[in-house]
Parts: sequence; C-alpha cells; structure tokens
Amino acid sequence: MNSRGSSSARLRTAAAVAALIAASAALAQDRTPPAAPAGIETPADGAANAVTPVAANPATPTPAAPPPAVPAPAAAPATTAQPAPEPTAKPETPAQAEAAPTPAPAAAPVYVSAEPQGPRKPAINQALRDALVRDAAEAGRQTPQMRALRRAVDAFYENRGDAPLWIADGQWTPAARAAFDQLQHAPDDGLDLRAYRVYALGQGPEASLALGDVALSEAVAAYAFQASGGRIEPARISRLIGVHPPVVPAAQALEEVAASPHAAKTLDDYNPRQPGYLALKAKLSDVRAAPAPMARLAARDRGRRMDDATGTIAARRDTRLEDEILTNMEFWRWLPRDLGAERVVVNIPEFTARLYRNDALVLAFRVITGKPDKPTPLFSDKIEYIVVNPSWNVPQSIIKNELMPHLDALRAQGYEIRTVKGRLYVRQPPGERNALGQIKFVFPNDYAVYMHDTPTRRLFSTARRAYSHGCVRVDQPFKFAEDLLQPENGWNEARLRKMIGKSERRVNLPIPVPVHIVYFTATVDDSGQLQRFDDIYGYARKTRELLGLDG
Repeated sequence: MNSRGSSSARLRTAAAVAALIAASAALAQDRTPPAAPAGIETPADGAANAVTPVAANPATPTPAAPPPAVPAPAAAPATTAQPAPEPTAKPETPAQAEAAPTPAPAAAPVYVSAEPQGPRKPAINQALRDALVRDAAEAGRQTPQMRALRRAVDAFYENRGDAPLWIADGQWTPAARAAFDQLQHAPDDGLDLRAYRVYALGQGPEASLALGDVALSEAVAAYAFQASGGRIEPARISRLIGVHPPVVPAAQALEEVAASPHAAKTLDDYNPRQPGYLALKAKLSDVRAAPAPMARLAARDRGRRMDDATGTIAARRDTRLEDEILTNMEFWRWLPRDLGAERVVVNIPEFTARLYRNDALVLAFRVITGKPDKPTPLFSDKIEYIVVNPSWNVPQSIIKNELMPHLDALRAQGYEIRTVKGRLYVRQPPGERNALGQIKFVFPNDYAVYMHDTPTRRLFSTARRAYSHGCVRVDQPFKFAEDLLQPENGWNEARLRKMIGKSERRVNLPIPVPVHIVYFTATVDDSGQLQRFDDIYGYARKTRELLGLDG
C-alpha cells in the first residue's frame, strides 16, 4: 500500500515538472526576437538605427582637397570595421540546452554604417575622376611624354578635388571656348596635337562633360608643353648644346589659361614671340598655301585638266622646305624668351654675329666658328669684360692631341712650357702672333670658349668658316669692342688700339651684355626673304628626326 502511494506521488511530481518545463519553453519562444533580414545586424543594446554594409569603389582615390565622396554600393559589398558590441545571451530551448549545455560566445558582428561617410562628392567630380582613371588605364598605348603629361593633369585635378576646370553650371566657360579655338591653330606653330584631339565642346550628360573637361585640359597642357620647347631635350642632340628651354608645367598652363580673360592669347604666348620666330611662322604659312609648281607642271605634261591636279597639289608641296622651317621654329623654342634689348647673337651656320641695342641692329660681322669635329657650344651668357693683349693658355685637349710633338719648336717661338704636379701647361704670351690676336671678349662659361681676334685674317674671306677649336673668331674686333663699350662712355677704337702692348689690359663693360650662340639653318632677312644655311654640325637633321618630320 505504501509502495503504491509512493509511486503515485512520484508520478504526480514528474508530471508537474514536465508541465513547468513546457511552460518555460513557451515563454522563451514568445520572448525571442525575430530574425534580422540578410545583411543587417541588430545591435545588442537595442539601438533603433540599423546599420547596413556600404561598398567602396577601389578605383576611386581620395581627393586631396575636399572631403572624400561616398561611392555608391556595389554588388559585392566590402565591409568597414566598426566597434563590436558586447554579446548578449539569448534564452535557450530545452533541445538547445540539451545539445549544448554551455554554448561558446558568438563571434562579434562587423557593422558598416548606412549613413554617408562625409559630404557627398558632386556627380560631375566623380565623373571626372572616372575619366582620369580611364586615361590611366590606357597608359600602355602612350608615349613616355604622354604618360608624364597625363599624370601631371591627373595630379592637378586631384589637388582641386576633381572639380571641373572648364565647366560652370553645366556650361562651357568663355575660357574653355577661347582655348578650344586656339587649339585649332596649333599647326600654324608647327605643334602636333593629334594625340590630344578635342573635336567639339558640346552639351550632354555629366559623364560626357567630364570626358570633355579632361580632354580639353590635356590638350591645353600639351599645347603649352610643346610651344615652350618640351618635345626635345637639346642635350639629346649634342652634349655641347647647353640651352634649357623654358618648358611650362601642366599645372601652370591650366591655371593661367583657365583664369585668363584672354585665354587664346595666353595659350598662344607660350610660343616664342621674337620677330625671327614670327617671320618663320609667316613663311611656313606661305609655303603651305603656295601650290607646288612641279605638281602643276606634271599635270600639264600628262595632258590633264588643271582641275584634276588640284587635289594632289597640297600633298606634293615642298615638304622638305616646310620641315626645315619647322625645325628652325623649334630651335627658337630653346632660347630664353627675353633675349635682351641689347645683345650679341652668333649664328654658327651663317658664320655671322650681330650686335643689337634697343632691339635695333648696330653691327653685323663675319665670324669663324668650330670645326664639325670640334663644334662651338650653344649656350647663352653675358659678356663681362674685354682683354687687350690677351695671353693664350692652351687647352689640355690641344696640348695632348696636337702640340706634344712640337714642344721644342713652340719654345723657340716664345711659348712658356712648364710642368706642375705631372701636368703639362703651355702658355703663349701676348703679342702680334698670339692665337687670340690683340683682343678677346670674355663671358665666363663651363665650356671655356670666348670671342677673340685672330692673326689669321685670310680665313674670313672664305664662305664656310668652320676652322676653330670651338671659340668664335671675330672679323672686326676693335669695332665690335667700341660698340660694346659705347663711344658715349669715352671708349672708341682709337683709344683701344693705343692699349696694344706686351701686357694684358682688362676693360669691364659698364653693364654685362647678353650673348647667345645659336644654330639656325633658316632665317628670314630684313627684306622678307628666306635664307638657308648648311647644317654643318648635323643638328637640324637630328632635330628633324626627333620631331618625326618626313623631309
């Protein structure tokens, strides 16, 4: 009896416990929060704002100036790490409790803010950045110069937050239209912008406007680069060309042209403005406009109507002459833009020097220049002083290559020969037979060359006067000295000749005078005629090749 009663009591207790467990499970089920949609985590602290993943555009660099833009979400979102919330334990069902009595803590979720990460970049700015990225992707098909220029343009836009340069309120600016018009005249100056063509400034969606803005900037930068002499590094022609073209950086050109009320003129002014350059430019236009006589003659000889031949005339014009003019226009780009109102210009292929004062010609005279295998260097400097009765310290190259077998004869002629620390020095004292004559004109330079008189006067009567070791011999040295010192300062040829003797006499110029040793194989004279000279050092041929000219 007691056994059955005890058994019944145990059954009632088990049923009660089962009922209690069932009730607890139902309660836990009612309190479990609903599952979050895919891609959204519910913060453990019950915050109301959900955060969603936002994709980043890996191809879009952060601009330097303005705050970064928030790119649009992509199909495969990239997560951005946020502080992880403290894990919150959830009620367990009996089955969960039985399967995992002590569950491990859940991994901390990673949250990505659905809110913009700073001020949003305007769509046109993003379109510009996309256009620049596209250009960079095409670098494999570009020359090194093109790649360098496009990198400079990219950096320029990055520094302004990829803001458009030529577009305002969805319209092309007046500077954009003026610059575009000037670009159409680039061939008039011999510039080659075929790789930077801008066909029109039309309207369209922001993506199209952005492409046009970038293309116009690249064309303007390329125009300025070429116009200011950037296409060729002169030292590639010869190590004895010491000129340095004033190449305009892309950022400078873009800033100046875009801000100018006269953008076309600002762009055009990157070309040389010297009268010699402008005269060659006019000749280039004449050559291009003139019909080729041989084409007309060939048409007549074949019995064809003249109208049938006109289509080939332009193609058969004198391209060799055109290329020579273009090459010499390029030589002008190598020179300083300001040559000086008072200056001396020595043109090697012409074997002529000229002195200008207030931009007017004062004196022109014949010169002797370096041999083809001992070229006179090209550079700009300033004549600082004159030496009457100069001595000649013979250059080491001449001593080694020419004088070593004749040292005894040189001593007999009065040359001073001495050895210092194993090195041989040869000096010719002042005198009538001195190789420098009776006067020299000094402009200190890295090449140790100068202008000077010579006892070998007969060589001035020859047409091709390339006889020196690099220095420039002057035909009328005392007249040249008088005009440099200027009679109004108390100097004249007679006074200078009275200084001739056996010791050096130095006379400083009141103001140093710029001197430019140049190389032009084509010039336009005062009567408007094109003059051509032999390419004695081959510089014109090498330049023509580097410019890609066909002639």
